[in-house]
Amino acid sequence: MWGLLVLALVLILGCSKDEPTLSPSKKSGLRLSTNKRTPKDLAKAFQESLRANDADKLIALSILGQDLQNWKVIATAQNARLLKLLETELAEAEKTPRKNRTVKEQARYFTLHSEIDRVKKSHTDEYWKAQEAKLPKMRRQFTEHNYLRFVMEVNEAGINPEQVTLVKVDVSRVTKNYLEANLHGGTVILHYEDSVKSLETGIAFDCTKFSDKGWLIVGQPRVIRHTAIGPQPEPDINRPEPFATPTGE
Repeated sequence: MWGLLVLALVLILGCSKDEPTLSPSKKSGLRLSTNKRTPKDLAKAFQESLRANDADKLIALSILGQDLQNWKVIATAQNARLLKLLETELAEAEKTPRKNRTVKEQARYFTLHSEIDRVKKSHTDEYWKAQEAKLPKMRRQFTEHNYLRFVMEVNEAGINPEQVTLVKVDVSRVTKNYLEANLHGGTVILHYEDSVKSLETGIAFDCTKFSDKGWLIVGQPRVIRHTAIGPQPEPDINRPEPFATPTGE
């Protein structure tokens, strides 16, 4: 009985509000939950991965490092938007009678039909099984090639991750209707300065909040000039997105 009383006393004293807390200067070792991470937190983690020159850390911050569940969410939204653009262009092309179309216009007409058919077939179980099988190769491709190319572009723009300071994270383009699909996401822009002045170049990436994983990067990070960035542009339907979603190849 005495032993139990001593144990109870120790537990009470250990939980006492009068006990000193850890010094603020000591790190607890706890990491911010991905579900509680904000777009600004994601940007800071992204910058840390660049400073560490760690492609694997960058992959972990993106849907490239996840399973297919969230990829499907983004792919479905992107494909719906793409399909709308393609069908709009096709409807415009069909206004010109076949006999009046140039060779180039007729070629584009057939291409539009092919692309629309491909997009409509990109949601079958067989399609996603094929994409899942490609994931290891896509991650390896990014680590061994795409990441190096991106880092070279960053350095050519005068952004040395070890020397510049991240002074501002612009999240003003994040909306509740990203990709016109009622998704919480958008473009995040990182502003830097060196020891002398603010840089005219920066880095931008798209990100989205997922219910299970929190905020993740969903597009290839890119070097930009701040004066060239405005409202979210229409996607380039002729340019594949190698970082965000599996390809339809």
